[in-house]
Amino acid sequence: MCLLLTSCSHGYDRGKPLSDTDILKRIVGVWKVNETAPSGVKSSGSVSILKDGSVTCNAKYVRGERELVMNYTGTWQVKNGFLIEIIQTTSNSNLLAVGFVTRNKVLSLDDQKFVFQMETGNKITRQRSK
Repeated sequence: MCLLLTSCSHGYDRGKPLSDTDILKRIVGVWKVNETAPSGVKSSGSVSILKDGSVTCNAKYVRGERELVMNYTGTWQVKNGFLIEIIQTTSNSNLLAVGFVTRNKVLSLDDQKFVFQMETGNKITRQRSK
């Protein structure tokens, strides 16, 4: 829900997919949430992927005058090129239930940019926070 493409992506641009080891080396950090969906919903905030296997997301979604804040914590792992998150706590269980599992395909990842494809098919790009 909250939760990269350049020439230094360790072989990705040469047709070789990133290994789980490559992903694990680069994915830890704070990534900016900053998108506008085709529906007009704007999102902002951050996703922190920590070395200890935990993840936190703090995001705000705005459409017109309506605003929704969504925060969650969970665990993460990488398996077969997918970033898998399991939700442990959530600020809005009607939208994101505890125990919900996300499986996002890592398309590219480097020191600055992270691109993944959600199970819905949507491609998301995140920039690393400085």
